[in-house]
Amino acid sequence: MEKNVSKPSFRGIVSLLSLLVCLTLLFPGVSDVRAEGDIVMVCLNIGKADSILLKGDDWAYLIDTGYEQSFPAIETMLAQYGVTRLDGVFLTHCHKDHYGSLMRLAQSGTEVGAWYGAEIYYDVKPQKHPLLLAAEEAGASVTWLKAGDVIQAGKDASFTVLGPLKVDTDNENNNSLVMRFSSPFGSILLCGDMKEAEESSLLSSGAIVPCDILKCGHHGDSGATSNALLAAVRPEFALISTATGEEEDTPGGGTLRRLNAAGVKVYVTQDFRDAVEFRLGAAGITAGDIAWNGIPERVRGLEMRISLADDTVTVINTASADIIVEDAVLYSSKGTQLFDLGRLIVPAKGSVVIGSSVSPSSCDLYVSSKKQVWHTGELDTAVLYDKWGRPLAWANNGLPE
Repeated sequence: MEKNVSKPSFRGIVSLLSLLVCLTLLFPGVSDVRAEGDIVMVCLNIGKADSILLKGDDWAYLIDTGYEQSFPAIETMLAQYGVTRLDGVFLTHCHKDHYGSLMRLAQSGTEVGAWYGAEIYYDVKPQKHPLLLAAEEAGASVTWLKAGDVIQAGKDASFTVLGPLKVDTDNENNNSLVMRFSSPFGSILLCGDMKEAEESSLLSSGAIVPCDILKCGHHGDSGATSNALLAAVRPEFALISTATGEEEDTPGGGTLRRLNAAGVKVYVTQDFRDAVEFRLGAAGITAGDIAWNGIPERVRGLEMRISLADDTVTVINTASADIIVEDAVLYSSKGTQLFDLGRLIVPAKGSVVIGSSVSPSSCDLYVSSKKQVWHTGELDTAVLYDKWGRPLAWANNGLPE
């Protein structure tokens, strides 16, 4: 006997579609729906660190790899966007918040077609260059880039190297690899950590031309993104990769005022859940919040405090429920030390005191260290990460940089 099956009405289908659209807006995740030819630029919210994925129909490039502890976030991003092969990885310059995960990427299962870096650099010995070490680990070599070099991305897009034009022996940020990404649907100026000295050099050379999106240099610091640069680029959008809790003067007030005065739409990674996605397509350029599919939202409500007197960091829960962080990791910026904390449980409206070998016996938890962890003479920042490489809380030792 044929079963009586109720068929959905047209109105019911429309209602269901409306519900799905509402859910998508409320809980945006990585979309599998992408018009042919669309290009996405995905910028991770990983604190004061840079890692950007640029992806087209049949190509994908990674620009910088954040800190070492950022790698789970990079791995998640690649998986969410279905990237199993990178056509290339660009390192903008030799600072840990840009090269930190290079070696872990080289040791992962992700195939990398080419390893790119600026031939001009200063802050590292050639044989110890992190890009060279990562490429060798992967059984590959480095392609060193200079101004004027062009890297093709698929059929219609390309990266053009603009700088650096000369070595800066005072500040490695001014040796940043600066590139213009061009496509039929828009252009992006990728600045690394370029500050005003390199900006001035490139402006004088005539290399800077208008772009739709400006990836601001040096985490939006006020010593970068000058009025002169903005006048030459005339961007519609600006991206700043930073976390104020980790680097207090970013984004800088001067930078934000200049961008606002120029009428630029500003996107700061810390304001987004897991990433901010720019989509370049025939309909124009859009930007939106990204939350990873199938992964819990990062926990909120944690604060931290460093005590130099007893070499402790206190994790404070301001929420009214216990907070559990699985596979928590604690980072010291000055010592570049990573400490695995395991399953960290911070009670509601309570705290957990984490000590070292020189701390008093009253601490709730201890990290493995033979000497004092938190620097007593220079600025040191503590960052707490979850298992997906996402920063949850920051504190510094209160000393000047």
